[in-house]
This record gives sequence, C-alpha cells and structure tokens, in this order.
Amino acid sequence: MHPTEKVVRQFHESWGMRDPDRGAEVISEDCAFEDIARQEKLTGKEAYKDDYYRWREAFPDGLCEVENVIVSQCGEWATVEFRNTGIHAGILRSSLGDFQPTGKKAEVRYCSVMKVKDGMVVEGRDYYDSATITRQLGLVD
Repeated sequence: MHPTEKVVRQFHESWGMRDPDRGAEVISEDCAFEDIARQEKLTGKEAYKDDYYRWREAFPDGLCEVENVIVSQCGEWATVEFRNTGIHAGILRSSLGDFQPTGKKAEVRYCSVMKVKDGMVVEGRDYYDSATITRQLGLVD
C-alpha cells in the first residue's frame, strides 16, 4: 500500500472507529480542509475534531466505510471514495440550520481529495450531496 493511501485511510477509518485522536495523528497543525457542500473552511486538528463531534452528535452510531482510494502519480494527492451511514439520533448542525433528530437512516457517498506531505494531511476537500442527506432524513421532499 502506498504511504499516502495509508495516511488517508487512517484519517477516514478513524471516523468509523470512533477515534478522532487517531485521525488527528495524521493532520498537520495548519491543514486546510474545505467542506464544499457546507461552504465551510476548517483549519488544523482542533477544527477536524470539532467537525468529527458535530457529525457524531447527529449520528452517534455512524460508520464510515472507505470504498476506493486512488493515489496520484506524484504520490502527494489521494482521492478517497467513502460511504457514511447512521441513524439521525441527535441534532444535525448544518449550513441550513440545526435539525432535530428524525430517527431515520442516512447513507451518503462522499469523495475527499487530500494532499499528503511527509506523512501528514496538509489539505483536503470533501464533496457530497447534502440534498441526499436531507431527503433521506425527511427534512425536504
């Protein structure tokens, strides 16, 4: 397995393992994350942990399953396709507002593009369809 793949797998698998510290181990202090759907920028380990706990609050049983990892020829970039699933049992804090628990299951595919240098994630962007989440939870028609 390519070293970049190991790093991005550790990051994503930490969500399903309920171990944000394991994910933070491979994030640089000045790592620049961008959540495209939420139009939100996050910087560093603490912002990553805040985002982890925001998601975990909404989906306490949530799982993250890595499906594919593609590493660029230069070895610095990886594209990660993954699936998040969980029952909406807590408040979902989003760019559209806060949504009370619906008790419904969400299953959403995501794609992350991440840059890795010296064994650390230094940049990342997440792409997903937030409308899929809100439809599955019955928040929109």
